[in-house]
Amino acid sequence: MIIENTMDEREFIVIHPLDDVHEQKIETENLGPMRITPAVRISLLLLRGYLVLMTLLVLYHVLDLAGVFAKQ
Repeated sequence: MIIENTMDEREFIVIHPLDDVHEQKIETENLGPMRITPAVRISLLLLRGYLVLMTLLVLYHVLDLAGVFAKQ
């Protein structure tokens, strides 16, 4: 009996990452610091502000659920 090695158009070969060939990693020790463009700096500052705001909202919600802001 002969087994054919033909694949249908809808078939894919799946290789598990642990069984795949290991790739050469890049050495980052000799790289200098990356330059940050003004657009990236603004984006990072906006992201930081957003994360601080969301943290404050979560803290407010937790304190509200704890009854700290209950009217007497």
